[in-house]
Amino acid sequence: MGFYKNDATLKAASLTPKRPIKALSPPVTPLGNLAKSYNAIGGLVDRLGAVTGIETLAALAVWMVESGGRPFTQGKPVMRFENHVFWDRWGVDNPKTFDAHFVFGGHGADGRRWEGHKWRAKAGDPWASFHGDQAKEYDVYHFARTLSGVEPAAQSASWGGTQVMGFNCGLIGYASAFDMVNAFARDLRWQVLGFFDFCRSAGLVDKIKTHEWVRFGDGYNGAGGGAVYGPKLKAIHDLKKQFDALPRS
Repeated sequence: MGFYKNDATLKAASLTPKRPIKALSPPVTPLGNLAKSYNAIGGLVDRLGAVTGIETLAALAVWMVESGGRPFTQGKPVMRFENHVFWDRWGVDNPKTFDAHFVFGGHGADGRRWEGHKWRAKAGDPWASFHGDQAKEYDVYHFARTLSGVEPAAQSASWGGTQVMGFNCGLIGYASAFDMVNAFARDLRWQVLGFFDFCRSAGLVDKIKTHEWVRFGDGYNGAGGGAVYGPKLKAIHDLKKQFDALPRS
């Protein structure tokens, strides 16, 4: 089974839709953000939907929930650095250095592993939060690279519009997390193809096709993730009637 990212037809398919949605006002509403996302990647999502059976709006729901509707900046794909994954990938073998700079839930902070993330550049400095601010996320990622090297740090973050974890690079056809990051940084095309490759490799196509949002969330974000992400995905997908009724150019 080949990867979608290597399919010549998909590599040449238009990223943008033939009939984009006319501009909405205000664009910051969920429906407005959906329209912006569709206009940016809808052509390729439609094409992949025809191949996989995954509904365009279902794929866009994941894109919206995972990226928060943030726009693409070439060279800096949307990302989230995960302290607990960095512990697993590097810190467990370097605990003294890790503990001087990072905490997460159950390891220097309250909450579950994916909660309570804070960092500091120098031991003794106050701990600082960073999630929700892309500039700060990149500061933490680049700092982590100075400790571990490129690959463990790249493996420890989620990347792109649908936030594929770096350590899942092999599932979407990349030899390394850093290769995946570089592709995602160049063009939204590789982020879209990466999402569909991940769904197929991880056995999630049937769950998203049938709108099993909680089960899809568990598979996509790890056990328990569905309880958090499932309702958010459903809320976006519930906009289907309004989305389908939007005027097209």
